[in-house]
Amino acid sequence: MRNLLSANFARLRRSRLFWLMEAGVFAWGVLAYYLLKVNTQNGYPFRNGNSYFFNEMTFVGITTACFSGFFIGTEYSDGAMRNKLSVGHSRVNVYLANLVTVLCAGFAQLAAYTLAAVTAGTMLVGNMVWSKLYRLTETFAIAVLSICTSAAIAVLISMVVIDKAKAVLVNAMLSLLLLAAGASALKGLMQPEMTQRIYIPSAGEYKYAYEDHFSEDEDLVIEEVPNPKYLTGTERKVYESIAAVLPTSLALSCALDENDSGYDRFSGLQVFETLAAVLLVSGSGILIFRKKDLK
Repeated sequence: MRNLLSANFARLRRSRLFWLMEAGVFAWGVLAYYLLKVNTQNGYPFRNGNSYFFNEMTFVGITTACFSGFFIGTEYSDGAMRNKLSVGHSRVNVYLANLVTVLCAGFAQLAAYTLAAVTAGTMLVGNMVWSKLYRLTETFAIAVLSICTSAAIAVLISMVVIDKAKAVLVNAMLSLLLLAAGASALKGLMQPEMTQRIYIPSAGEYKYAYEDHFSEDEDLVIEEVPNPKYLTGTERKVYESIAAVLPTSLALSCALDENDSGYDRFSGLQVFETLAAVLLVSGSGILIFRKKDLK
């Protein structure tokens, strides 16, 4: 296992794609805080520090998945995978070594963006980098869980799909689908329990505040009513379970602060479900890889 990891990390250090991702993520961090500086200079309010400090989490799952396809796919295409097995390395160790390597590549992107926020961000906006951050330690833990789940899914696909181009394509498409699903699940959980129902005398009808934008000149009658889109009971538990196992829901929840909703993004049950999903995906990948014909 140690030799496998040493070889993988040596490849990682020489990988142009890896360093290109690191540079791109760092540049994105600089851009995010530059835009914050411009926005505040133009009078826009600054309300949520997490949305800037963890801005990269929206796409880290996608870049990690694509990197996994390239990195592991290259081992298949140049024969390195068969060579590792022929010299006596077990398939379990080969799989786990690749999983650890992809995990580290994902964590390196998180580190690169954080470095950009701490250095360039501080130079651009000063102490504003650290203001209005919500539960920083907890949010880093959520980011780590998200990267772990993304890496587990990406490595499973990359180890099962031998063709590099197909592995990258499947990983990219699945990451986008998971992003849409994760956003939908999180949107459902963030619905407030109460909402405003608005009566429009000119039209003689009621509308909810989230359904439309209303002119301030209109004569409106506003009342607080239960939100019909608020999830309760079993439906809410199902959504919470989905959000816990989808890496994209975890990633997007990094941008939440205390004002966004009453959604508990870091409960003990959710952490357990996330870790269980990582173990299940990785275990399934190992079982499939052990039976896969590499000839």
